[in-house]
Amino acid sequence: MKTSLCSAAVAAVLLSLGLSAGQAYGQGAPTTSAAVIDIPYVFKNHLRFQQAINDIKKDIDAYQEVLKQEQQKLRVEAEKATQFRAGTQEYKNVEESVARMRVESQLEAARRQKDFMEREAKAYFTAYKEVEAAVKEFAVRNRVTLVLRYSGEDMDPTNRESIMQGINRFVVYQDRLNITEMVLEMVNRGTPLATPTSPPLPTRR
Repeated sequence: MKTSLCSAAVAAVLLSLGLSAGQAYGQGAPTTSAAVIDIPYVFKNHLRFQQAINDIKKDIDAYQEVLKQEQQKLRVEAEKATQFRAGTQEYKNVEESVARMRVESQLEAARRQKDFMEREAKAYFTAYKEVEAAVKEFAVRNRVTLVLRYSGEDMDPTNRESIMQGINRFVVYQDRLNITEMVLEMVNRGTPLATPTSPPLPTRR
């Protein structure tokens, strides 16, 4: 019941402020106390965050090549066993060598995976704190007291996950309350544009 009452109250605030929000952001004369922001869109277009993620991906790809080379070494080492009769000391030595190499490879892979995950988590954390600070700066400057998470992405009627995400959106409707592009401009300020590898994402509504 508490959640329903809270949602109803927020919805009422949004509906009552919808007509004046555009004037607040367009003319610099704040007339609203609520706004929405598309966090996934900001992350997809956050230049420093995307660069950090791309660097991690490059390192993962490079390590994949290292793993392939190590697998090849394991195969070569294992083939040495065919030169000896099973049960002989030479055969056992090869088996031990292969087992040791395999364990070392697995331990290194686990260490690398942990490192990649920690780097990814740090990239997300750093980017979110930057977005959070920009939202706060914008909100204070424009006397916005409530900023809600919002998604401007259309639901895909052929994709169940997309449909469920759309149904579970907190903000069902907003009109001229979206501060996503302004916050994105703030977090990207001073960051040089990289050479685009894909078409730019559409502007949020």
